Amino acid sequence: MDEIENLREKINNIDSKIALLLKERLASVQKIGDTKKSKNLPIIDIGREERILSTLDTDYEKEIFKIILSESRKHQV
Repeated sequence: MDEIENLREKINNIDSKIALLLKERLASVQKIGDTKKSKNLPIIDIGREERILSTLDTDYEKEIFKIILSESRKHQV
């Protein structure tokens, strides 16, 4: 294997881990949504979202997490 193939294989492994973690996150998000509904709490918690985004260093990370947070809101409705 050449260097590019090795790096692509590494990326594939990372992508698989990310996908698995996103599925785990979604399961927790859905449970939180159910709890919020049963307690008549608002779905959106701007303070929490701001705290999450403030821990990230790069615009790259922030943009990805904005998408994750947006999708999470959709699955709590």
